[in-house]
Amino acid sequence: MTILLAISLCTAFVFFIYFQDANKSREDISMEILKDNSGKMTLSDVKVSDQFVALPGNYSKAGYSSVRLWFKIKLNRYNADEIHYLTINNTLFEDVTIYLPTNNDYVTKHFGFAYKSNSDEIGYVYPAFKIPSHFDHNQYIYMTSKSLYGQNFIVQLVNDDLFRKTSMINVWAGGILFGVLAALFFYNLVTGLAIKNKTFIKYCFFVFTTLLWNAATTGLLNITGFKYTHWIAEYSAGTGILMSLAIVIFMRAIFQTQTRFPKIDFCLKLLIVYFPITLLLFLFISKNLGAFGAGVSSVVYVLYFIIMFKGIRNKIIRSPQLITAWLLCIVSVILFNLMVFGVLPQSYIMIYYLFFLSCVSATAFALSLAEIINDLNEEKQRNQIRFENSEIQSRQFELAFIRAQMDPHFIHNTLNVIEGVIAENKEKAGSLVNDLSHYLRNIFDYSNSERYISIHEELDAVKFYVRIEQARFPDKIFVNYDIDPGIQLKVPRLVIQPLVENAIKHGIRKRKIAGTVTIRAKELEHGYLITVEDDGVGIEDADKYKLLEYSPNKGIGLANINARLQAEYGTQLQIVSEKGKGTAVRFDVPIKEQP
Repeated sequence: MTILLAISLCTAFVFFIYFQDANKSREDISMEILKDNSGKMTLSDVKVSDQFVALPGNYSKAGYSSVRLWFKIKLNRYNADEIHYLTINNTLFEDVTIYLPTNNDYVTKHFGFAYKSNSDEIGYVYPAFKIPSHFDHNQYIYMTSKSLYGQNFIVQLVNDDLFRKTSMINVWAGGILFGVLAALFFYNLVTGLAIKNKTFIKYCFFVFTTLLWNAATTGLLNITGFKYTHWIAEYSAGTGILMSLAIVIFMRAIFQTQTRFPKIDFCLKLLIVYFPITLLLFLFISKNLGAFGAGVSSVVYVLYFIIMFKGIRNKIIRSPQLITAWLLCIVSVILFNLMVFGVLPQSYIMIYYLFFLSCVSATAFALSLAEIINDLNEEKQRNQIRFENSEIQSRQFELAFIRAQMDPHFIHNTLNVIEGVIAENKEKAGSLVNDLSHYLRNIFDYSNSERYISIHEELDAVKFYVRIEQARFPDKIFVNYDIDPGIQLKVPRLVIQPLVENAIKHGIRKRKIAGTVTIRAKELEHGYLITVEDDGVGIEDADKYKLLEYSPNKGIGLANINARLQAEYGTQLQIVSEKGKGTAVRFDVPIKEQP
């Protein structure tokens, strides 16, 4: 309601200034209109014609006319001691000729995009002509015009001071509004490219075409002396078609019509095909076809209205920025069509107000895109939390899987050893029970599922296991620990211990004589190197690669550890073995991967 009230007050204020300006000039100028149905009337014919019809004042609301129109203009107030300019508030005339009466004859002035660089108008936002010093203000000024875009305009007579002030106001107002749209364009272009979001790019296409359209309708480029100003005016209908296409593309993205409004989305897809075809026909076949594109453009705004109405009613669209942009768009379309159909004359005040509404609407859309960024960031945070939770669960499941694969025969055999030792050496039996207890706690401690533990904690678990195995196989297994002093390294749980178990079980226990397992942890320049070596039976070359393949009967195999290392560090196990001489299994831990 607040937004609607603000828009209403702003529009009412502009209309107040607009009609005040029109009424002020009405006292100075009176005007009549004549239709040249034959298209062959000359100035001499027009001067003696009695077919002129009086207009309300200094403005024409004729709109588009298929025949040439003549206007008879009378200056009711004129000071010959001042410099005056005659201004025509319409930048989209195709072909206009003005006959200014002098003491001897008429001075002819031509303008419109049909004349391009040969136009007689001076550098102003809309057509303007300096009144010659020998101007006879007691006679009528005659003007004949032709335009595909309607012949709505206001005629004004301004002195040199007011002319310069108005020119400066137009430059500042137009420059600020162009600056706003340009800033929105570049900011959202950079943002869209940075976050790789197509909606932002489509928004930039919409802003760019809006800039082109306002450049044509405001005539601000006339002051700059831009070489192709008349070309922009000539093809303004094509720019309007292109802008309608941009609006359709942007609407589909910002309102997600494909999922939210599928029936409307189908209509928008048809328009996306229709507008380029119409634009090509306009450019290469006939400019009259631009009217078809402009006519269908109204369908876009009807669909826009339906989208917003349904979205607000169904509470799909709640963004105040989108609602603001929608209301501003409605006001713009209503005012523009009132000018197109001749209800309102085309005034620079109204043109710049439409430009202002375009900027505010584009800004509101930009703010709604900022909401999209915030929503994306919030969604990213939610996904991050979900990812972290799933990662914790994954680690719990992973450790549970590893623990579930523990060989039950190991516990059974260990208990048998403890049973045999009790009678001979109760102290040794108690030590074995203590080692087994610590070993089992390390394996089955489900409450401790930290991602990393220190290497010393992992080696403690290794030592419990080794002492149990040494009790089971006396004088058979020897273990050396070659660990760099003061090493500060964290590793995933249960990543070294299974390597030692494999070395003892498949390397040492299979040979007839005693064997040694050496565990090394070395700090290197770019990371750490963990190695488990044994002088056991070794592995055939053909079998080394099979060890890293999953098999349901392998228990806590090397394949599982290798997969975990790849996931954690992007490294993998390296196996070096020679049959009958032993095996070395090693892996790297990059420093940058340390928690």
